[in-house]
Amino acid sequence: MTGTDGKGIAKKLAALLASDATERQIAAAIVVGELGLRDPALVAGLVAMAGSGLAPLQRHAAEALGRLATPTALPHLLPLLAARDEGVRRAAAGAVSAFGEAALPALRARLGATDGEERRAVEEALARLGGKAAISTLLAGLDTADVEKARAATLAARQPIKDADARERRMYLTEVQHFLGLKKTKDSPAATVAALRVLGFLEDETVVPTLLDHAAGSKRAPEVRDEALIALRFVGRSVAGAKNTSAPKTVKSAGPVAAKVLGIAETAPLPTARTALFTLACLPVPGGLAARLGKLAAHPEAERARLAAERLAQMPGPEASRALGQLLLGTRERALAEAAATALSSRPDANVVLARALLDAPDADRAGLLARLLRPHLRALDVKTTRAIREAAVGRLAAGKPAWEPLLQVAREADPAATAAALRAAGTKLRKSKPERALAALRALGRDPAASPEDGYAWATLELAAGRRDEAFTIFGQLTERSFDLAAALRRDRGLAAETRYQIGFHFADRRHPAGEEILSAVAEAAGRTKVGQMARAKLRSSYAQ
Repeated sequence: MTGTDGKGIAKKLAALLASDATERQIAAAIVVGELGLRDPALVAGLVAMAGSGLAPLQRHAAEALGRLATPTALPHLLPLLAARDEGVRRAAAGAVSAFGEAALPALRARLGATDGEERRAVEEALARLGGKAAISTLLAGLDTADVEKARAATLAARQPIKDADARERRMYLTEVQHFLGLKKTKDSPAATVAALRVLGFLEDETVVPTLLDHAAGSKRAPEVRDEALIALRFVGRSVAGAKNTSAPKTVKSAGPVAAKVLGIAETAPLPTARTALFTLACLPVPGGLAARLGKLAAHPEAERARLAAERLAQMPGPEASRALGQLLLGTRERALAEAAATALSSRPDANVVLARALLDAPDADRAGLLARLLRPHLRALDVKTTRAIREAAVGRLAAGKPAWEPLLQVAREADPAATAAALRAAGTKLRKSKPERALAALRALGRDPAASPEDGYAWATLELAAGRRDEAFTIFGQLTERSFDLAAALRRDRGLAAETRYQIGFHFADRRHPAGEEILSAVAEAAGRTKVGQMARAKLRSSYAQ
């Protein structure tokens, strides 16, 4: 067994640590660290590797010394925090943190006398070290005026905070809140930003009032307001994903928080408002805020409006749908209207909201957009809504008001038969009092597949009465091609003058159509020896005499 006992193994490992072959030194350092061998010769070998100046050796030596955590090694690890190689600095930070509070005095002294990469390595070691004293030291060292450096200093604390238990988190919270209350912290935006950032890492709802106070303060530095809003996102994600028994209360309490964040988005300068709206996307927003978001989405600042519209589109529920509908109707920005329309079209209550918006559409373009969006949802419309759209379409047409065409299109697709009947009734009612509106109704009806030949006949006679002979005769011709008995219809129509009947008969007689002979014969018989009767008989002789 000689040479294989503990001392023999340590002697061989010490020889490998002193080897000229780098790979052997690294392998030996890994074995010493993993086995936790604290033999003085091995520690000395690792210390020598740490001072070698070769980054691979220094990194593995630091990692091994961190696992051993022997007091004599600490002074040799601290210089590695200033190494050029990032891997060495990180390994040294991890190794120093393994010494616990014993490393605090040295780290505190180094923090006050260094800058740049070494300072960040020291800050990382403090963050990894954890504990009240380490956090205090980390925060107390934030004497920089550079906000970005202050933010970077807190990054290393995120994982230790995440791994901390409830007692440690409470300790961190107390320490950070104390730090925030110090006058030197209040006078330093950078220090305040760093503290707020750590509060966010804690994901503790009790910090919400503090964060809101810093976010809403109009006299605070913009970077402080922004950081407080960003920290709220961590709390918001915690709220949204809560699984414990207090979740219902938590979600309910998120409403006032969302309201205050929305208030910041409404009133703060654009950069802070932008941050607030991004934060709002991480919070549960109650339906009661939908109208305010909709109003903000119509803001004259395009970016503020766009972000508010996007957040509104993410909200479920009928309140958000109604707000999107109002936005779609009210905005003059085509891009914003299209965004609201797209968001609406995929919502489960799109049929109701789009139908109401269509009824309130201010112009034909907006009505046309709404009609296109509503088309895929027509089957989901109830009878009452379909009737309201149909009555609005026919009513606007009859009154000569604009934007009736898109409504009529929707009504026709939703209920063709009822829409045809409504147009027919409007044409009949308006024929004497407002013939031009009756003609508009019958034109709409005549182009409908649900129109009957009788509808076409009524349309053609109104076109003729309006002096549009070519249009009228074209329609009459189409009717006769479909075997419509035009002559019989003219005989039944007691409202047509003899001259009008003669014009129709003359047109068909010129084309030697059989209907012309029948119509002119009826005119000649009814008109007797009047001028129209004589003209009818003369045309019969010239066109149909053999």
